[in-house]
Amino acid sequence: MMKNMANTVTENGAGATCDGLIGTAFQAMLSNTSDMIFLKDENLVYVAASKPFVKMVGKHAVEDVIGKTDMELYADENIAKRHITDDRKFLAGGQRVVEYIEPLAAENGNARYGAISKQILSDANGKIIGILGVIRDITRDYIARQHYQRELKYLFVLPQDTYAVSYIDVDTWRIISQRRQQICEGTLEPSYTVDELCREALGAIVNKDSDVADFYRNFTATFLRDAYADAKNNLSFTYERRMSNGATRWVYSDLRFLTDVDSGHLCCMLTAKDIDAVKREEQSLVMSAQLDKMTMVLNRETTERKIRKILAEESKSVHVLFMVDVDNFKSLNDTMGHQAGDQFLISLAAELKKCFRETDVVGRIGGDEFFALMRNVSGLTGTERKAQQLLDAIQKVCADYPTVRLSGSIGVGLYPEHGDNFEDLYAKADAALYTAKHRGKNQYVFASVE
Repeated sequence: MMKNMANTVTENGAGATCDGLIGTAFQAMLSNTSDMIFLKDENLVYVAASKPFVKMVGKHAVEDVIGKTDMELYADENIAKRHITDDRKFLAGGQRVVEYIEPLAAENGNARYGAISKQILSDANGKIIGILGVIRDITRDYIARQHYQRELKYLFVLPQDTYAVSYIDVDTWRIISQRRQQICEGTLEPSYTVDELCREALGAIVNKDSDVADFYRNFTATFLRDAYADAKNNLSFTYERRMSNGATRWVYSDLRFLTDVDSGHLCCMLTAKDIDAVKREEQSLVMSAQLDKMTMVLNRETTERKIRKILAEESKSVHVLFMVDVDNFKSLNDTMGHQAGDQFLISLAAELKKCFRETDVVGRIGGDEFFALMRNVSGLTGTERKAQQLLDAIQKVCADYPTVRLSGSIGVGLYPEHGDNFEDLYAKADAALYTAKHRGKNQYVFASVE
């Protein structure tokens, strides 16, 4: 093609002048081609260019290019200098350039690359009079190949934090290659087909209601093609997974799409990395911010937030709020010291937690006051039993301090009967607690409707 272009350029007896470089047929081709074509004289000044080339350098008309040098055309000075240096070497060496990869002018801030072919043009006496160049935009293929090569490195050397990598051909639905290694004596179970890989992953996921579980349930060639068509270049999940040694660890799975440069098939690279230490430290920090530092039950702010959320999301159910206060607690601090008082509260908090389910909410208001929400109760009888259980738990702890007359008072509020929002429910339960103390302490009292 380059040779034919050169013949076209020099037709009609092209002489040693720049004007002689541009034949009629060549001029017509420049006006209609979809290729990026340029023509420079021996001083590297542009004398002709196709419309796609004009657009590539960020100009609007051919007249904006003719008579200019690369330094005048390219906004990126480094690219201009590179083209000039290459052209000077090319003119000095005289060897034809075929498919030489060069950076092009960026488009919307995105890098572009082209495969450039060049040929020196000479007059009848062998004097160099210019350079003919043809550029093919290879940006997509070039970036894909670079990405492909980076991703493939995992098939040869796994990073220390990576359990496994699977290279999957989506079009043929098979695992082309797979590598695994142990971390903390565990790794992922081996799998030899894509379907087996999904079954193993789904079976090992701790939370079967998580997004990652849905991902593996829907892991099909159609699902992946649709995700790729939606420009989702990668999909990632953080989840807890059971490893080959039976231990559960936090894992980060990442799926990246790439096109196989040899077959042209849509493929994906699926990796699983160990993030257990980082995740557990993160959870510890989050939990630390939510807990009362001394008793290790939820702090007031967190408890209120969780209760409000339950009342808003489960408004059709009946819930019970218990307000708990220790009677004569000040006497304990005065006679046995604050250290003994702190230990009492720690023990009491532990006993209160035993009275409730994991789905219930137990927190400390402050001082010697606690509150708890029992979710989704079925009747008043069960609520009364729970209130008595709380009194018994308090007495159990108080028995370890026989020299002080300690007991507990409890106020009970029912949602939505005594309040259909947190503020009203809290106020009614707190008023019931005050009534329990006023009646002699060491008892529970239900809130009134009035």
